[in-house]
Amino acid sequence: MGGAGKTTLAKKVYNHAHVRERFNCCAWVCVSSSYDHKKTLRAIIKQLNEMRFEQLEKMEKEDLEGRLHQDLQDKCYLVVLDDVWKQEAWDCLARAFPDVGTSSRLLLTSRDRDVAQHADAYSHPYELKTLGVEDSWQLFLRKALGHGDNAGCPPDLEEVGREITRRCDGLPLAITVIGGLLLAKKKLKSEWEKILNNFSTYLSRSQSGVSAILELSYADLPANLKFCFLYLGLFPEDSVISVRKLIHMWVAEGIMQKRDTENLEETAAYDNVEELSSRNMVQVAEMTVDERIKSCRVHDLLRQVAIRKAKDENFFQIHNTRDDEISAKSRYLAVHSLPWDKKYVGSSTPPLRSLLFFNVHDYRKNICLNFKSFKKLRILDLENVKMSYNLPEGIGEVRLLRYLGLRRTSIGRLPHSFCYLRNLQTLDIRSS
Repeated sequence: MGGAGKTTLAKKVYNHAHVRERFNCCAWVCVSSSYDHKKTLRAIIKQLNEMRFEQLEKMEKEDLEGRLHQDLQDKCYLVVLDDVWKQEAWDCLARAFPDVGTSSRLLLTSRDRDVAQHADAYSHPYELKTLGVEDSWQLFLRKALGHGDNAGCPPDLEEVGREITRRCDGLPLAITVIGGLLLAKKKLKSEWEKILNNFSTYLSRSQSGVSAILELSYADLPANLKFCFLYLGLFPEDSVISVRKLIHMWVAEGIMQKRDTENLEETAAYDNVEELSSRNMVQVAEMTVDERIKSCRVHDLLRQVAIRKAKDENFFQIHNTRDDEISAKSRYLAVHSLPWDKKYVGSSTPPLRSLLFFNVHDYRKNICLNFKSFKKLRILDLENVKMSYNLPEGIGEVRLLRYLGLRRTSIGRLPHSFCYLRNLQTLDIRSS
């Protein structure tokens, strides 16, 4: 099941020094439920080579498979395919990996035992069990008290703490999230009992204890953190999200308050990332050399909570099929799938505040945007969107625009009307 620790265990294996020294090269890629064959191949090749994204983008599926096969032909390699949902996803990828007796290894994680057995009928998948009582308790103490192993629990908190742990049913994700919630609370029995009582309330509304814990953890977030957490739901499943980009977006939304003259909005936004991380609502994907969070990701189950809450509150909409209709109430729109027709973003568009595009770099037709309908737009992210024309003069109509992402687009110049964007804070033109 989700949250059992499959990816965590795979990472420990992948990053173990004795494992790494046995292989010439290593790569890790998330496949996810809505897998993109070419995107997965590109991600693996890019980790093995110094090829530019633009070079890989021009290659067709067969060329990418051939390139990867060639790169690995004489090497002893370790490749992790994380979160494989479908047998077809494995079938598409398998032929790109040569088997030439070099002691290479492929490591798969999946929630579906049939996927594992389909990939290799002769080996027995390692099935992660839920944690036992004592392991659950030790993990809970580490997360809820912030202490090391075997640090112990204050006597007055132990009984209620063990009851909270029991409700997590041995699932590591549930334990870490509820522990992150308690870490932010005072170490008082009354505080922990309040969480336990609230848990019982949410349990009556949810299908499982895990769902109740995740719902409770969301409900406990302050208003500004709720916004930040919901915003993360706009990003595709298993995305590695740049914290720097995220901070610029949150600041553009205008939700960050300056705390004093020296503590700017960007600092407040980064503090929110750290707070969500300490609550285990987001996972750290990469750190900088000075121990700051460089990128993060959201666990599938927590992303589902964000999407569910966003739907309840008409917060945002994700467009991932041709037939999706745009809600007149949604203010944040993420486009995960094309093609679309030219009427998609036109005069009938709701007064959007954010319009984000993801994974649409293979779409070859022109995307028509009616900028006159974007009177309230703060954020427009066109990363990887291929336009056969330069940015239209109409961009000057979007007077409230604060963030414009043109990374890896084919746009070569900015129009004269660009000077009307007096509120613009961030212009991202990397790789353009």
